[in-house]
Amino acid sequence: MLRHLLGLLVGIALAPLLWISVSWSAGELPGLLEGGVSVAPVAAAVLLVLAGFACAYLAAARVSPLTAGAAGLPLAALALWPAVHPASLGSALSWLNPESFVYPGGPGVSVALPLGALLLFSAALPGRWRSPAEAGPAMMAAPWERVHGPREELPEPPVGDTVPEVPGRRTATEVWEPREGDPARTTTPFSRGEGGWTPLDGESGRRD
Repeated sequence: MLRHLLGLLVGIALAPLLWISVSWSAGELPGLLEGGVSVAPVAAAVLLVLAGFACAYLAAARVSPLTAGAAGLPLAALALWPAVHPASLGSALSWLNPESFVYPGGPGVSVALPLGALLLFSAALPGRWRSPAEAGPAMMAAPWERVHGPREELPEPPVGDTVPEVPGRRTATEVWEPREGDPARTTTPFSRGEGGWTPLDGESGRRD
């Protein structure tokens, strides 16, 4: 809520500054196009560029959309006022000189109208009203952990001739060798597994 309130106040403060900058710059810029290089036309060109950068930032940055809306609505309203209701213009702005560059209907209308429409359109986008997502532990985790969860730590490497039991694998089988003192090796070696005792294929084939 505080973000939108501050954005509204900033937009209201920027609206008259943008209107004055655009109106004065639009009236002085033709002097630069005619080939006359002086301070006023160059300053008008620089001021127009800065106004364009400011409006682009308000339209694209992750700030409150009320900032762009409060700054764009007066620009569009002042640009369209002479065309929509010209009778009320003279009575409402009787204290202002009609020959002044800030008076609505001057050369600044051609610049203020598209800038105001741009700001209003950016403020109306639904994505601008969502608060920025805070980065929590799930967002800071590795991509594998966000999808599959944390990986299981494997046991330490074996020391010596011992073979560790890895989860998900069958245990090592025990091989029954012939007893010592059997010169004929008539006893068939067996291997004990999960299904019981089974003869070793290699040893039985060699015996046959």
